[in-house]
Amino acid sequence: MNALAYSQGFLPNSHGEPIIRFYAIAILLGALVALFLSSYRAHKDGYDWTFFGTIFLVAFPCGIIGARIWFVIAEWKTFAADPFPAIFEIWRGGLAIQGGAIGGVLAGALVAFFFRKGTPLLKCTDYAVPTILVAQAIGRWGNFFNQEVFGHAVSPEAWSFLPGFITYNMQNGSLPMGGQNGVLPAGSIAVPLFLVEGMLNVAFFILITKGLTSALGKRYKDGDSTFAYFIAYGLVRFLLEPMRNSQFIMGGVEDQKSTGMAVAFIVIGVVLIVINHVLRLLNDRHLFDKVPVLGDKVLPYLRKRATEVVEMEVSSSSSSKEGEMVDLDKIKALGKKDEDEKKE
Repeated sequence: MNALAYSQGFLPNSHGEPIIRFYAIAILLGALVALFLSSYRAHKDGYDWTFFGTIFLVAFPCGIIGARIWFVIAEWKTFAADPFPAIFEIWRGGLAIQGGAIGGVLAGALVAFFFRKGTPLLKCTDYAVPTILVAQAIGRWGNFFNQEVFGHAVSPEAWSFLPGFITYNMQNGSLPMGGQNGVLPAGSIAVPLFLVEGMLNVAFFILITKGLTSALGKRYKDGDSTFAYFIAYGLVRFLLEPMRNSQFIMGGVEDQKSTGMAVAFIVIGVVLIVINHVLRLLNDRHLFDKVPVLGDKVLPYLRKRATEVVEMEVSSSSSSKEGEMVDLDKIKALGKKDEDEKKE
C-alpha cells in the first residue's frame, strides 16, 4: 500500500515523538500566504508593505486560540470527562476553523482600529479577511498529511483525473480511514474533501476580490468583501457537510452542529452586508445627527477619523514638491463636490 503516513512529522524528540508536524507547517504556510496577499492588496492602494505586520502577529495566535475555544465548546461532552488540563493540550489535535476565523478577524480588527488610524477600519478588513479563504485552502492540506477529515467511500474511477499520490493516499494508509471496522471497502477511496474545499475556497476568494466589486459597481461599500467572506465560508461548509465522513462531523450526525454553524455564517454575512448599506444610507441622509448619543459623541469621533484618512491619503499621494503646502480644504471641497454630483 502506497501510504503517506506524514502525520508523524519530523525532528523527533528523545521519546521519538515529532517536534514539527506537517499539519502545523500547512497552517503556518497558509497564514503567511494570507499575510502576503493582504499586504499586496493594501500596497496596491498605496500603503506600506509592512502595513499588516503588527496585525498579523496578534491576529494569527488569536485565531489559533479562537479555533481551540470553538472546538472545546463544540465537543464539551468529551472534554468534560477528561482532566481540566486536556483543554490546553492543543498538540493532541482539536481546532475548529470557525472559531479561528472569528478570533483572528476580531483581534485583527481591534489592532487595526487602534493602531491603523489612517485607514478606514472596513477597508483594512477588506484587504485581509478574504485572504483567509486562501489560508484555509492551504491549511486543509494538513488534513491530507494527517489522513483525516475525508469524505465517504467512492470508486477510484470517480477521481481518476487526480495525481496518483493523492488517490493512493485516500486509501487505507497507516491510519484507518473509516468504513466498516475502520477500514474502507475494498477497491474504494475516500473523497479528498480537503482538495474539494480548497478549490472552492480559492474560487470564492477570486469571486469576492474580483467579481464582487465589479458586480456592485458604485453600490459597493467598504466592508462588503469582509462580510462576503462569512457567506462564502458558510456556503462551502454547507455544501461539503453531506460529503463528510460521519466520524468527522462535529457533534455527530444527530446534532448536525456543523450544518447549523454553516447556515449561521451565511445568515450573519447577509445581515451584516444589509446593515452596512442601510447604516451608510441613513448616515448620508444625516438621520443619525438627531440621535443624542450618536450626534454628540460617536459621529464627531468617526468624522475625525475620516478626516485623518483624507489627510493621510493626500500626504502620501500628493505630487507636490518638497516644502510646498497642500491645501486640504480645497481637496476636501472637491471631494464633497464629487459626492454631490454622484447623488444627483
